[in-house]
Amino acid sequence: MLFETRFTNEPETSAAELVWVDRIRAGDVDAFEALYRKYWQPLYAFAFRYVRSKEDAEEVVQDVFFRIWRGRADWVPAGAVRNYVYCAVRNAARDRLERTAVARRWHVGQVATAAGIQSELEVAELVAAVQRALDELPPRRSAVCKLRLIDELSYAQIADRLGIREKTVETQLARGLKFLRDRMRPEAQRTSAPADGSAVNTWRPTPAAAPRGA
Repeated sequence: MLFETRFTNEPETSAAELVWVDRIRAGDVDAFEALYRKYWQPLYAFAFRYVRSKEDAEEVVQDVFFRIWRGRADWVPAGAVRNYVYCAVRNAARDRLERTAVARRWHVGQVATAAGIQSELEVAELVAAVQRALDELPPRRSAVCKLRLIDELSYAQIADRLGIREKTVETQLARGLKFLRDRMRPEAQRTSAPADGSAVNTWRPTPAAAPRGA
């Protein structure tokens, strides 16, 4: 792309910049600030065209200047100072984009894996809960429900397997399903039901009205 190579056509390092390099290597803060003020804005705009984020562009440029200052004693830019700082910013911006892409892929993978594990756990817990509830039913009713819900047999096949009438299969299955629905409700919504599927008497006597004048 054009903006990747445009800076290479600029003039070579000026005499003033060569002096800045020598002074920066010697630890001169004023020279470093002069270099920073000259290139900060154009480098920021250059970085932004890569990362498309103000915060990221600022951090990229700041990181480049930080590394220059931190390694100032050995800093010997090859060629023009301008080319050096632009190349450094370009490489830093590319590194940031690559790290961001890797982190995004890792995060998506982790979320998908966690969701898959959670889904499998929920299914396993549900199956175990249904199995426990089926085991609480009377033997014949439990057998009818298991053959219907787990083995997916028809009413006729269940009747033939257990040696009972299809009407009996229908009755036993209806009562078993009622019990299972009640048992699998959240605790706050659950209505206590006996294992035989019979109706529950939820009536409670109301307290007698207090005598007038009491």
